[in-house]
Parts: sequence; C-alpha cells; structure tokens
Amino acid sequence: MSHTMMTNEITGHFKKAVLDFNSEEPIRLFVGTSENFDPTIEKVYLYSILKNTNHPVEVTWLRPSMFPTWKRKGWGTPFTCFRYAIPELCGFKGRALYTDCDMINFRDIFHLWRTDLKGKPFGMVWDSLQMNNVRHKDTPQERGWWCDSIMLIDCEKAKEHVHSIEEQAQWDGTYKWSFMESIGSPFRKKSEHIVHEIDARWNSFDGCDTAYPYKTNNISDITKVHFELEEIWQVHLTALSYQPWHPKYSPHAKATHKRQDIMEVYWKYQREVKQLEKLSEV
Repeated sequence: MSHTMMTNEITGHFKKAVLDFNSEEPIRLFVGTSENFDPTIEKVYLYSILKNTNHPVEVTWLRPSMFPTWKRKGWGTPFTCFRYAIPELCGFKGRALYTDCDMINFRDIFHLWRTDLKGKPFGMVWDSLQMNNVRHKDTPQERGWWCDSIMLIDCEKAKEHVHSIEEQAQWDGTYKWSFMESIGSPFRKKSEHIVHEIDARWNSFDGCDTAYPYKTNNISDITKVHFELEEIWQVHLTALSYQPWHPKYSPHAKATHKRQDIMEVYWKYQREVKQLEKLSEV
C-alpha cells in the first residue's frame, strides 16, 4: 500500500501530493525550523516519518517568514515561540502535533497522534533536567519541567491557555517561558490537569531517557541513562554541537556525537534522500 503526504511546503525535491488514506483525516504536523539553515535535517526527518507510517501527513513548516512581525530577540532558535500560535492557526479546532525539526523518527507517528490526552489540552514529555528560573535554585524545583519540543495539542482546549497570535508577536521577552509559568512551572502538580505526560521514547534527547528521575543535588556527577537504539521511538538531536548539519545559527563548536549508532541512521537516511532526489531528476 502506497502513501504520500499532504503539505504546505516541502524542501528539496520532495513533491506536493495528496492521498486520502481510508478517508481518514491526516495528521496535522507543524515543524519548527529556520528559514534556510536546516534543509538537510528537514529532509531526513520528513523521510523518516514517511518511511514509518501509512497514514496521510499534512506538514506545515513554521519558519520566520511565516511570522514577519514577531519579536524574536532572546530566542534560543529562529523558531522558539512559533509553536504557541498553532491552536489559533488551526482555528481552535481539532488536534495538532508540533515537533522541532532536529529529529529522526523510528516508529509510526500515528501512534503518537492518537495518544489519549485524557481530556487535557496538551501532551508533552517530562524533562527531568530542565533548568528552571534562577529563583528556584537550591530548591526541589530547580530542575524538571515539560518539554515542548514535541507537543500534542487539543486546539479547542488550548484556547484558554495561549494568548492570541497578535499578542504573542509583540510579547516582551520569550513567550515560551511566560506560557510555562502560566500553567504552573516549575510545580508539576499545578499542571497535571493541563498537560498529559507522553512517553519519553517519543522525545529522546540524543538517545537518553529524558524523563528519568535523576537525583539532581549534584548535577555534575549525573550519568545520563540511555535507551537502546531499538527502544527509541523518536530521537531529538538537541545538543547543538553534535548536530552533523551544524546550522549557522548555532554558537557552539562542532563535536562528535556520542551515539554513533544514531548517527549511522542519520547518514543512511541522508544517502537515501539524495538517491530519491537524483531519481526525481530523471
């Protein structure tokens, strides 16, 4: 059974196409990315998704050119806060899935898409090492919060938790952190009626178990717990130094990724993408 994807924009030589798969609604996938610094990983990521699903996927690339009036000073990436515009972009209807672009998929993303949010507006992975506001230093809340690099959204229920696009565009500071504080950061119990915890295998930071309950009283002594390659459902290549395509907006020096098994998959998929591009030219 063949499948293609429905898309607003595709990089490289991937073509626009629409295929109705058993009359089901497509997965509405929004991907945060730069204007033109990440084409290689965009192609690899998209290829990995399509390789593992037979479900139609509708892709929207969240690029700076889509949000020309937004203040972006202080953002960690060119796309940090665009994800919070998604509920309004969807007319506050239906479900949407957000991910960063720097990922590789290993499991049918339809399984993530159909996750039961238990009536909550958001689904995210818990990041046990997330550094919280400095005022929580040396408290039990110093580290640990929801990671929004993968976010499953009930757009209707999310409406009461996000500001309008017009307000977000002119937000002083980084809207992401204001949003997180508004839903309870860094106190996990305050957010339990708002965020459903997604399995950490869907957002494995460079092969690690993102949600592992580390004892963080001495962070320098922590040895991160890794998943085996076959246990990872989606890997997030989040350490900028280790990203093999090394985007120009990264201030970090290049370094060799510690998980060469993951890198072997990346290079394999990159070769396969290039082969497909050559075939499209014939």
